[in-house]
Amino acid sequence: MCKHLYIHVPFCIKKCRYCDFYSKTNLSLISDYVTALVQEIRLRSPSTVLQPKGNAATVYFGGGTPSLLGPQHLEAILRALDNAFGLCRQTEITLEANPGTLDEIHLKSFQSMGINRVSLGVQSLDPVQLALLGRIHSADDAVHAVEKVRAAGIENISLDLIYGLPGQTGEHLIRELDAALDLSPAHLSCYMLTLEPGTALHAMHERGQFLPMAQSDQVDLFYAVATYLKARGWDHYEVSSFATHTALRSLHNRAYWQMLPYHGFGPAAHSYAVKGDTDGSAVYKRFWNAPDLNGYIRALKKGEFPAFDSEILTLEQRQIEFVMVGLRTSMGLDIRTGQSLWQNRFLTVFQRLMDNLEDKGLARFQDAGQRFVLTLDGWMRLDSIVTSFVEKI
Repeated sequence: MCKHLYIHVPFCIKKCRYCDFYSKTNLSLISDYVTALVQEIRLRSPSTVLQPKGNAATVYFGGGTPSLLGPQHLEAILRALDNAFGLCRQTEITLEANPGTLDEIHLKSFQSMGINRVSLGVQSLDPVQLALLGRIHSADDAVHAVEKVRAAGIENISLDLIYGLPGQTGEHLIRELDAALDLSPAHLSCYMLTLEPGTALHAMHERGQFLPMAQSDQVDLFYAVATYLKARGWDHYEVSSFATHTALRSLHNRAYWQMLPYHGFGPAAHSYAVKGDTDGSAVYKRFWNAPDLNGYIRALKKGEFPAFDSEILTLEQRQIEFVMVGLRTSMGLDIRTGQSLWQNRFLTVFQRLMDNLEDKGLARFQDAGQRFVLTLDGWMRLDSIVTSFVEKI
C-alpha cells in the first residue's frame, strides 16, 4: 500500500518568472480538472476485498496554485483519496498556497476537512524582489496570509523563500529572514534562485536583460542562511529545509529523500513504485502523466488513463539517486542500505573517498559508523561531492 500521495494542481493566475512547473492560467477548466482527477484516483485505487485500504501517511497538494481550488473541489478530491487509500487524523495533508489567493472562510473549511499544513509561497518580503520574481502578491499580503491561516486553526505553517537574486547581500538576506521569523512559522524552505530553461528569467538572461548572481556569492548566502537559523535553534535537516523542531519536518518530502514509493495524480504528476517481478525480485518503476491538461481531461472523461510515460530504474540509476538524495539530508547515507545496493561493495568502492572528505571536515561518520553525513562545509560543495561519488558508480 502506497503511503504517500501527491496531487498536482496545474493552475496559476499568472506564471512567475522563475517557475518551470507545469501550469495553465485558464481557470475555467478547474471544474473539469477536478472531475478528471477524481476519476484518475478511482482508476488507480488499490482497494479490493483481498487488499483493503490502509491509511495514507501524507497528502501533498502542489502546483501550480492549489489554493485556487474552492472547498467543494478540495472536499471532492479528499473524499476520493479517502475512499481509495484511506485518510486519518494523523495523515499530514499539505496545501501549497499563494498569499494572494487565500480566503478566510475557505481556510476554515480546509481545516475542518483535514488540511493541517500550509506551505505559503512567500518567496520574498521585499517589494523589489517580488516584482523581479513576477509574484502577484505584496509583502503585506504575505503577512496577512500567515495571520489568516493561523486564525483558521492551522498552526503548521511553512514559508518558501528564494534568495540569491542579483545585488542581494548577506545583510539584506538576514533582514528578510528576521521578517520571516517574526511571523513564527513552523518550517522554512529556503531555495537558491536557479535559471530554468523555458522560464521568463532564463529568456531575459539570454537577451542580456538579467544577470544572475555569481555562484561563489550564492554559496556565501547559503552559509549565511544556515548559520543564522542554526544559531536561533532551527533544525537544518535538508539542504534547503529548516524546522523549528524535528517533529515539524515535512513528512512528505522526507518520503522522497528516503526513496519511498509515492503516487502522483494530475497532469505532469510523477509516481514511484516498487513491485515484485515474476521471479520474486523487486522492480523499481517511475512513471509520469503527460503535461497536457486538455488531454488529461479528455482521456478521463472517457474512463481511460491519461497519457503517461514510464521507465524501469536500472541498478546504476538507483545507486546514483541514493547518493544524490542522501547527501542532501542531515541523515546522510545509510551504510547498510549502501552495502545492499552495491552487493556488499559500498565500503570497498567509497571508503577512501569518504575518509578523505572526513579528513577535510566536509563530512563525518555517525551512529557508530553506520551513517555518512555531510557537514555544512560539505553542503556548500554538494554538487562537486555528488559528482565525485557518481564518477565511481
